Amino acid sequence: MRKTAALLTITVFTGSLALAGPAAMAGPQPVSDLSRGEAEELCQMLDDQFQFTMKFKSDLPYADKAQSLRDSGMEKCSGENPAQGVADLRDSLETMHVVPATL
Repeated sequence: MRKTAALLTITVFTGSLALAGPAAMAGPQPVSDLSRGEAEELCQMLDDQFQFTMKFKSDLPYADKAQSLRDSGMEKCSGENPAQGVADLRDSLETMHVVPATL
């Protein structure tokens, strides 16, 4: 009985890993694949994430570089190239060792 329960548990666990694995490993959508609307939405999400993160990391050595990338990204987001703004915002978060949000 214990062997059956253990085998069932292992089977369910490995099955759930197989289902979750590809989605979890997919990573963020490339900026070249984003529509303008998706890029604009992602700009706002990433800026919100940046603002939250800076509350805790503003005194760290990489904060100035991250802030510069964020400013560049937001300028592009509000201009003609929001997809490139998304790339800069992602870089700003990665500079602070934070995984950027995705759609």
